Amino acid sequence: MDEAGRQIRAAARGDGLVYVRLSTEANTVPLDGEPGRLTMLRRGRRGTVLAVGPLADAVVDATLGLDVTVLYAATIRPLDAATLRETLRAPDVVLVEPYLAGTSVPAVTDALRDLPHRVLGLGAGRRELRRYGTPAEHQAAHGLDARSLRASIGSFLRV
Repeated sequence: MDEAGRQIRAAARGDGLVYVRLSTEANTVPLDGEPGRLTMLRRGRRGTVLAVGPLADAVVDATLGLDVTVLYAATIRPLDAATLRETLRAPDVVLVEPYLAGTSVPAVTDALRDLPHRVLGLGAGRRELRRYGTPAEHQAAHGLDARSLRASIGSFLRV
C-alpha cells in the first residue's frame, strides 16, 4: 500500500477534520510507517534531521556520511513527539518540509519545550518563483535539493 493510501485510510477512520496534501512528487521507494508516527531511517549522535513527505530521498542523500539521526514523517501533524524525544541524541533539529519553511517548527519546539534545543526549519521560501521549470529545479531554487540541504544541515549542525 502506498503512503498516500495509508494516510487517506487513517484519516477516514477518524471523526475530526483532516487536511491531506497530495503531490506528484514522491520518494523513490514508499516508506513504511504508521500514520502519525516518525520512522527512523538512520541513527546518529550529532543532531536530528526530520524529513517530511517527498523530501526523504533528498534528506537521505544530503546526510550520507554525516553522524546524524534521520527521521521520516509522511505527515507532520500531529507530531510524534514521543519518538522525537526518544531518538534525540543532540539538542539540534533540522526540519525539512515540502511547504513554507518554518511551518511546523512550532510543533517541534512544543515537543521539546522542556529541553534546551535549536531548530532550523527548511522549506520553500517566501520569495515567489515564476520561472523555475521542473519540480527538481523548483526544489533546487528553494534549497531543497540534496546539495543545498547538505550545506544547510552541515552548517547548522556543524558536521
